Amino acid sequence: MHPTRRGLAALAAIAVTTLALTGCILPPSMPGEPQTPGQSGLGEPQWSPTGEQVEPELEPFYDQQVDWAECSGLWCGTVAAPMNWGDPSADSIELAVTVAPATGERHGAILYNPGGPGASGVEYVRDYGDYLLHPDVREHYDLVGFDPRGVGGSTPISCYDDPQELYDWLWETPPEAADPLSDEDLAQQLESAQWFADSCLEHTGPFLEFVGTEQVAADMDLLRALFGQEKLDYLGVSYGTLIGSTYADLFPDNVGRMVLDAAVAPDATDFEGTLHQAAGFELAYGNFVADCLQQRDCPFEGDAADALAQTRGLIDELTESPIPVADGRELGSGALFIAIAANLYSDFQWPTLRQILADVEGGSGESAYAAADEYYGVNPDGSFADNSLESLIAVNCLDQPATTDFDEIRANAEEIMAAAPTLGPDFVGVGTCAAWPFDATRTPHEITAPGADPIIVIGGINDPATSYQQAVDLAGMLESGVLISVEAEGHGQYNNGTACVDRPVNEYFLTGTAPTGDIDC
Repeated sequence: MHPTRRGLAALAAIAVTTLALTGCILPPSMPGEPQTPGQSGLGEPQWSPTGEQVEPELEPFYDQQVDWAECSGLWCGTVAAPMNWGDPSADSIELAVTVAPATGERHGAILYNPGGPGASGVEYVRDYGDYLLHPDVREHYDLVGFDPRGVGGSTPISCYDDPQELYDWLWETPPEAADPLSDEDLAQQLESAQWFADSCLEHTGPFLEFVGTEQVAADMDLLRALFGQEKLDYLGVSYGTLIGSTYADLFPDNVGRMVLDAAVAPDATDFEGTLHQAAGFELAYGNFVADCLQQRDCPFEGDAADALAQTRGLIDELTESPIPVADGRELGSGALFIAIAANLYSDFQWPTLRQILADVEGGSGESAYAAADEYYGVNPDGSFADNSLESLIAVNCLDQPATTDFDEIRANAEEIMAAAPTLGPDFVGVGTCAAWPFDATRTPHEITAPGADPIIVIGGINDPATSYQQAVDLAGMLESGVLISVEAEGHGQYNNGTACVDRPVNEYFLTGTAPTGDIDC
């Protein structure tokens, strides 16, 4: 039996941005008229490599002819890329790519990433391609989804043989409760992080070192060239905005029509990213509570302060006295926290959250565990639907140096809990990356991308997973950044029914004309 740790402490600190908490937009539930992404009998793919000059060791990759195959009205293919762009002559990997062809006269291709890290662009384009772009844009642009390296159908990372190992690592509680943030508690978390790191290295091998965001950005430039694009047109959501800004940092002259929705600040450290997210979820939960108290089925009594105190008490109570569920598991504080967070990404989830909290207060943990399992993609048989959790951790560990000093962790915890008194305690502790077998390959830093075409940055003021301030920061540091601010709940705002957002973004994609100044919606 591998070591365990208290609640979500070892996971919380690794989250830079859906869904340990990810920066991935929820599967769309969007208004508007969907259209069929393609028809049988697609003809031949309408793109070919640019043929641009590159270094000799890169020519086999930039000149490759992808074997595209029709797959249910889409094009599917596999692209070869260097395992390590720093040494492209060594081993190679595979990238899974899916294309929803333009529904009318084709003007180009827009590359899409839904976030994570760990979300599958292939699945999003396949399952939700009708809704990711406005129909007017889809008419003229192929929508290209890819699984970033390490994810899904691309060369994957793996961290276990038996899915029960990963499941136990997520939810088991220590046999003896330690005082929160004591040396004993933090050492226990570090031991748990060590187990996970060792397991990932054992099952993935040296490729584990090369799944960071800068490597992914280099993959995107390869995809740009293979689709015959002189410049990259791109829509990135949540963590996908970090991929986009990193691309702009590395390839500013190749930036085309780029839109970054629910932005991540590229200069945020491990601690700052956690602080942003803790404050964002605290804000979203406060908004939920204010609405809940107006509903007949709200499980809380008193005013908002009373409801927040009741929530914290409910979470803490499960640390000492988990609730047994029918399948033999016990609902602890970590699982309830994830069930809460999972239902704060959009206000349409609030009725579900009210029911979960009412069930837990009534002594039932079934609905909370169902929400936590769904959040992490756990199938009814206990297997995992994909490797998004492992990818989330692996990418974050390479993108930000981890905090390992216990005193610094405790000092950071004080600041996090001051910013988020209700949910903050579940964001503190030793991050999983503290025991990672490789040093971070990216240093958080400001990105200015001089010479890049205009980059639209969208920030939702009440976004729980990527706080609004990060969008302000990113747009401000980019030399060509334009900010669209949205007074709305939820994570991700484009094509969500707000004309003030959709019109300028659609105009930019269709004509290349960007807003001349920031927009408040």
